[in-house]
Amino acid sequence: MIRKVSYTNFYSFNKKQEISFLAKKKKTYDYFRSETGDQITKVSGFVGANASGKTNVMRLFSFLSYFVCRDINESIPTIQNSGYKAFFNNNRPSDFYIEFEVDNLVVFYEFRIQGNTILSESMVVKEIKKGSRKLNIFHRELDNIEIQNNDFLQNLSPESLPKIREDVSFITYVKGSSYSIDLINIVYDYFARFQTNINEKGEINNLPQQFLALDLYHNDPVIKEEMERFIRTFDVGLKGFEIIKKEHGQNCSITVQGIHSTKEEKNKLDFAYESKGTQSLFFVMARIIKALKTNSVVVLDEIETGFHPEALNKLISYFISENKDGKAQLIFSSHSLGFMNKLDMHQIYLVERNNLGVSNVFRLNQIEEIRSDENFLSKYLAGSYGAFPKIRS
Repeated sequence: MIRKVSYTNFYSFNKKQEISFLAKKKKTYDYFRSETGDQITKVSGFVGANASGKTNVMRLFSFLSYFVCRDINESIPTIQNSGYKAFFNNNRPSDFYIEFEVDNLVVFYEFRIQGNTILSESMVVKEIKKGSRKLNIFHRELDNIEIQNNDFLQNLSPESLPKIREDVSFITYVKGSSYSIDLINIVYDYFARFQTNINEKGEINNLPQQFLALDLYHNDPVIKEEMERFIRTFDVGLKGFEIIKKEHGQNCSITVQGIHSTKEEKNKLDFAYESKGTQSLFFVMARIIKALKTNSVVVLDEIETGFHPEALNKLISYFISENKDGKAQLIFSSHSLGFMNKLDMHQIYLVERNNLGVSNVFRLNQIEEIRSDENFLSKYLAGSYGAFPKIRS
């Protein structure tokens, strides 16, 4: 689970931002009680005006996953078209840091990147047990790699590997080699399991992402049935979906039709003609159910697109209930603000942008004199917290 992230010079964010998911003295099961003594929120919602930077926060998590799991064989032109943008495309370095728990370890991973060149990269780990201390694993400056812990890296020798590419992380570099290093595999797999509807470019629900969802439903009847069961609670008369996959040589196609309860013999409807809410839930549920089953992170930009506001609250309740004994994490942005009275002040984050184009993100509990029993939605709509639209007439 992600404990905290920080970053500088990333899209509309210029100065350093820190997003913490840690809390204290939480006893509800929408928090995970870590053996470190901290509680980590399982649900985090981000609100703010249009163009405030909410999507850029969601991009951050997709970019981290993409960066760590970037294909070592991916062409350099593809890399150059798929990275990230610095604040107003300046030429300054950008810094990224993520702290997360996986397999009884706290992992501290950070890197500095300028354009498509990785200037530095390092990893530190700490075992989650009494008396443990932080252990340096590796440090990198450009293509110079220093192995700092032979136990975790199993006597890996940088000299035995080919020269590292300037645009590829050390994790990907080792994962793509002939070595099988347990720690590297654990960290790589953690990031590879991120479920998201937005890629590192900011594209939402693009065709590759939709195809992955369709393929998941086609190959996993249990996940498909769970999705259908949930959607039936909103779409009256919908019985389920027929998903047909056809092979065409090296290619394939997938067609989807909704099956409805009608008096007509022909009770199937092409997916394109289903309601926007049903279509949105169809793709959102693929990512949420997969995250729940794999205890992974799910990141959803504009989660409510096409939903009735009550559907979002029900979706959050579903995630919390199904995740009672799990470690999945839901991170989302939304303009459907009713959820603000469903979460607490450690689970709501505000994003605002000033007249110089600089975004800032802060946690609701960071506001001075805020009370835990406030009506967060009403006070936000009244402009008490900031990060509220200022629309000129």
